[in-house]
This record gives sequence, structure tokens and C-alpha cells, in this order.
Amino acid sequence: MSLMSEPVVVTGLGILRIPRLPDTALLGEHAAVLTQAARHHQLLLQDSGTATRLASANEGPAADAAHAYLTGQGGPERQTADLAVRFTVAAAGLVVSQHLVEWIGTLLAGAAVAAVAAVAFAPHLLPRVTALARRVLTMLREALSRVGRIFAALLRTPRTRRIDTVAARLHEIWRAPRWRQGGGFEPRPKTTKDQAWIRRHGTDEVDIANTRYRDLPADWQKENKDSAAVGVRLVDDGRRRGADLTSVEFMEEASEQVHIAWLERNGAWAPPEQRLPYRELSEEEKEKDRVVVRAAVDLSPGGRRR
Repeated sequence: MSLMSEPVVVTGLGILRIPRLPDTALLGEHAAVLTQAARHHQLLLQDSGTATRLASANEGPAADAAHAYLTGQGGPERQTADLAVRFTVAAAGLVVSQHLVEWIGTLLAGAAVAAVAAVAFAPHLLPRVTALARRVLTMLREALSRVGRIFAALLRTPRTRRIDTVAARLHEIWRAPRWRQGGGFEPRPKTTKDQAWIRRHGTDEVDIANTRYRDLPADWQKENKDSAAVGVRLVDDGRRRGADLTSVEFMEEASEQVHIAWLERNGAWAPPEQRLPYRELSEEEKEKDRVVVRAAVDLSPGGRRR
């Protein structure tokens, strides 16, 4: 019988009006499965490395193409390595969460026993015990939330990380002209509907100019993230088909696609001068689309513009 299932603990939790914590055994089981999956992909990666070394003895265009595919960006070797890391991180996250819940559970069990004792022998102490238990429960929620955010960040795919990096660059480019000599940026206050952000900051107001991209609410990250996702996709597609990512031709073709995607998201409210086809836009408006492509190229693996 687990500690949280002891009759006195169950009674005390009822007095405190705190629900029982979930059974952590499933967390351990899931962690074991993920660890096994990580090990499987690590073995696949080792076998792949051996096969690649043996195949490298072959010569010719076909052999070169196969080697580039297997070992290149987005190839099976990279994907297998990425999955191995992500499975390992996910397993570690579950183990950390399991230990955290068990530790907090021990504290809550102690508070539950204290509540039973208070009811029986010192009723005047019950409010203090209740307040303590509530603080412990809040601590658990905050800790699990932080653990979740940390491991969610670690589990992001390389592509997702690139998109976030490009989006952050776009935010910095946007706010750069607002820099003031005395320090800081010219304020740009906005309101957010991101409830998680509001709970963390105690307000729905955010100065987007003086806030780093990663600290922005989700709804004020969205446009840059959407543009960055388009830019990263276009750069990856261009690289796959052998396009010269530094050429004017690629820049204009990709910028046109960025503009089309932007209109799909924002065409309903865009002013007339921005609803035009890309080729009819002013140079100032075209440059807004080129900025996205330029950032995606600059921050792509080995793709910095010359």
C-alpha cells in the first residue's frame, strides 16, 4: 500500500480538501519504455555508422549521393540521433516528475496526518495546517510547470529550434529602430490573451518592444513564428533542389512565397498597399518579406549569406 493510500492520510486529505496525488508507478513504466526506445535508436545509429563507413569505400556519383542522403541534414542518421536524444530527454523528464511528485506526496501525507491530529487534539491549529498544505500543493504545481517547460524546450526538434531562432531574429530586427540612446526601446504596450503568461505575470499588459522574443506571450510570438516557419521551409526546399540560396533569384522567389503566406494569414485586415501581389509591392514592403528569407538563410546550417 502506498503512503497516499494509508487510511489516516486519506482521511487527512479529505479534511484538507486536497485530492490524492496520482499513482507515480505509471510514470516509471513510461520512462522505462522511452529509455528502451532511446537505446534501440542508439544501436541503430551505431549500425548505421558502421554501414556508412563500409559504403564509403565505394566511388562514383551514386555512392556520393547515397552518402550525402544518409549523413546529410535531415537524413536518416541525423533523424535517428535526434530521436535517441529526444527519447532520452523525455525519459529523464518523467523520472524527474516521478521523484518530484513522490517528494511532495510525502510532505502532503505529513500535513494530512497533522490535520487528523489537529481535529482530534488541537482544532485551532487546523487553519495553519491547511494553509501549509495549500502552499505545498502550489509548490508542486509550479515545480511541475517549470519541469514541463524545461523538458518541452529540450524536446524541440532541430527544425523547431531553427524556427524559434529565426522568429527571435525577426523580433530583434523589428525592435532595433526603436532603441533609445538612454537605453531600452520605445515602448509598445499591448494586451495579451495568453492565460498562462497572464498567470505568471499577474497582468494582461505586455510591452512587446522591451520584451525578448522568448519572454513574449504566445499570441505576440505567433506572427514572427508563422513567418519564420515559412522562411525555414522555403530555405530547406531550396537546398534540397540545389538552389543558390545567396542568389537574387532565390531571394525574390522565396520572398514572394513569404508574402503570399502572410496574406493568407492577414489579408482580411491588411491595408490596400499590402494586399497587392508581391511584384507590385513597393520596395519598402518587399523588404519586409526579404527580411524573413534573409534571416532563414543566415540561420540555416551552413547557409549564411555571402
